[in-house]
Amino acid sequence: MSIARGILKINGIRPEGCNPLPLFRDRRKHKSPKSNGTMLPEELEHFGYESAFRVLPYKMQDRYTRVKADLSLSTIVLENEHLRAEFLPEFGGRLYSLQEKPSGRELLFRNPVMQPANLAIRDAWFSGGIEWNIAQLGHTFSTCDDVFFASVGTGSFRDGKEEEFLRMYDYERTRGLVWQIDFHLPQGARSLTAHVTILNDQDHSVPMYWWTNIAVPEKAGSRVFSGTEDVLYIEPQSQAEGSEHCFGRGRLPHLPVLSGKDASYSLCFDFSSEYFFQNPMSDPAPWEAVSYTDGSVFCERSTQPLRIRKMFCWGSHSGGRNWCDYLSVPGQGDYIEIQAGLAPTQLHGMDMDARSRMEFTQIFGTAAVQPGEGNLDSYSQARSLVHQAVERSIPASEVARADARCRSLAPLPCKTVLHCGHGWGALEDRRRRLEHKAPLPSCLSFPEESLGKEQEQWLSLMEGRTLPETDGVHLPASWMTDVNYIPYLERCLSTHPDSITGRLLLGVCLYENGSYGDAVSLWEECLLQKPLPILHRNLAYAANQEGNLRKAVRHMEQIPFDTYLDADRAYLQEYFQLLSKDGQWDTIDSLYRRLPVHLKEDERIYLLECEAALHLEDWVFLEKAFQKEYASIREGETKITDIWFAYARAHHIDSSKLPKNLDLRMF
Repeated sequence: MSIARGILKINGIRPEGCNPLPLFRDRRKHKSPKSNGTMLPEELEHFGYESAFRVLPYKMQDRYTRVKADLSLSTIVLENEHLRAEFLPEFGGRLYSLQEKPSGRELLFRNPVMQPANLAIRDAWFSGGIEWNIAQLGHTFSTCDDVFFASVGTGSFRDGKEEEFLRMYDYERTRGLVWQIDFHLPQGARSLTAHVTILNDQDHSVPMYWWTNIAVPEKAGSRVFSGTEDVLYIEPQSQAEGSEHCFGRGRLPHLPVLSGKDASYSLCFDFSSEYFFQNPMSDPAPWEAVSYTDGSVFCERSTQPLRIRKMFCWGSHSGGRNWCDYLSVPGQGDYIEIQAGLAPTQLHGMDMDARSRMEFTQIFGTAAVQPGEGNLDSYSQARSLVHQAVERSIPASEVARADARCRSLAPLPCKTVLHCGHGWGALEDRRRRLEHKAPLPSCLSFPEESLGKEQEQWLSLMEGRTLPETDGVHLPASWMTDVNYIPYLERCLSTHPDSITGRLLLGVCLYENGSYGDAVSLWEECLLQKPLPILHRNLAYAANQEGNLRKAVRHMEQIPFDTYLDADRAYLQEYFQLLSKDGQWDTIDSLYRRLPVHLKEDERIYLLECEAALHLEDWVFLEKAFQKEYASIREGETKITDIWFAYARAHHIDSSKLPKNLDLRMF
C-alpha cells in the first residue's frame, strides 16, 4: 500500500476566481416540494426542510468558459496491488479514478476533460468520479475547491514500515463543524473503504445533509439495483425552472412516469430523471449496484444510517445527451449516478444533535454475475442474483468488521499533511483558544500556514486591530456569517463607529442570520456617509427579497455608469437581472450598447440582452446568439431555448429545428 502526491495532465478549464458579492440565503429556509398523493405520511416529515438556497459565507464560483487548455491538476494517489485510487484535492477531494490493477479497468466514469458547468450550490461543478456532499442540498460548497488531505499512521508495522491510511477533512463554515473521510486500502484489499465522521461539538443542533455521488459509465443494458424495489420518484414536469419538485411512491421496475418501460434501465428514460430506493433502517448493510450486459457489476455498500440510495440519469432525449457531451467530450460523457444518503430524498432535511458525532462506512468495489443475468425480464429475479453477487464480493459481515476497525482508527492524528485547504479551520481553532473553549479535534491538522488573505481581517478583529476601509468597488476578501464574530465586529464599531467596512461586514452577518432590519439600517447609515456601490447593491438585494422590485431597481440606478465599468461585472449582471424582472427592455438594450466589448461578451449579460432583443424584435442580434455555445446555463434553466422558441413562432419555423447547441432541456 502506498500514498503519494501526483499530477494529472488533462484538457480543461478551472474556475477562475469568485464572484465577490455576498449572495444572501433565501428568506424562506424550507422549500415546498409536493407529493402526488402516493407518499406515505412518514415520508412527508421534514420534506423540504432547510433545503432552500444558501451559499454564504462561501462565494459563487461562476467564472469559467468552454475554452479549454492543457491543465496540470494536483492529485493524491492511494494504491495497493489490486486498486489505484486517484483523488483531486483542489476539487473537493473528488475520487477521480478507481482503477483495477493490472488490467487497467476503470470502475468509475473517468471524465477525459475538466469542464465546469452551472450545477453546484456555488455554480461550478464537473462530472465524473465520486463526490462527497455535506451540509446543504446540492453539489457541495467545496466541490470545486481545496480540501485537506493527510496521511495517518496506524501504529502497526509491516516489513519495518508503518501502515498508513489516507484522510480527507475540512471545517464546514455554514454549520460550524468538522468532517473527515478516512480511506483504507490495505494490502490484499480488492475494494476501497471510506469511513465518514461528522462532528458537531457545538451546544446547538444543526441541519445536516450527506450524499455520496458516484458516477459510473452508462452503456446499453446498464441496469440499477438496490436492496428494495420501493422508490420515491420525481414527476418530470416538476423539474421545470421555478417549479417545486413533485414526488410519488412507486415500485420498480415500472413507474407511472415511464409507461410501458422498465425504469431500472436508465436509457429507457427520455427525460432527465431520478428515484430514491427506500431501504429499511433494519438493513445492516444497504447497497446499490449497476450491472452491465457482460456480467460485470459496480457496487457499493455501507453501514447505517446511510440507507437511502438514488439513481440519476440525464435521459436519452437530445437535451440529456447534450448535457453529457457538454460536461465531457462529445460521445464520451455518458454516465449514471448512483448515490447514497441519509434522508428519503435530497429534499428531505434532518438535524444533527448538539454535541453529537455521526459515523458510517462505505465500501466501493465490483462483483460479477453471469452475462445476461442482470438483464433478466424478471426484475426481482435479476435483483436477487445481483444481490447475491454483491454479498459474495462485499459481505454484510465484512462491512460490519470494516466499520469497527475504521471507528477504532478514526481518532488517530494526522501524520503528514499532503494538501492544504483554506485557513478557516485554523481560524476557528484560533478563535476557540482565544475564548478559552475546546479546540477542534486533535485528530485533524489545520496548520497555521493555511491562514491567508481571506482570514486576515478576522484575525485583525480578534486581535483588536482596525479594519481597512473599503472603497465599495474593491470588497473585503471574505464574508463571515458565524454569529461568534458579531461581538468582535461590535467591539470594533464601539471604538471606530464610522468604519464602513465594520458596518458592511456586520450587516452581512446579521442579514444572513435573519436580522434583516438591523442589517438594512446599518447599510442605510453607511450610505448617508458614503454612497458606495456595495451598499446600494445590498439594499437592492434586500428590497428585491421583500418584493419591492422598483425600490431595488432605484438603488441600482444610483450607482454611476462609470462605476459599473470599473467594478466587478457581477454588479452589472445583477442590475440587468433586476431590469429584466421589471421588463425594462429598452433600458437593458441602451445600457448594453454603451458597454465595452469585454462586458458585452460576458455571457450572463449577453443572455439578458438576448431577452431584451426578443422583446425589441432585434432578430439579427438573436440569430447570432443562436449560433453560440453557453457555459453558464443552469441545470433546468430554459431561458435561451424559450427565446429561440419565441423567435421560431414569430418566423414560422418548425419547433423541432431547435439548434443542438441550445438544447439543454431536462425533458
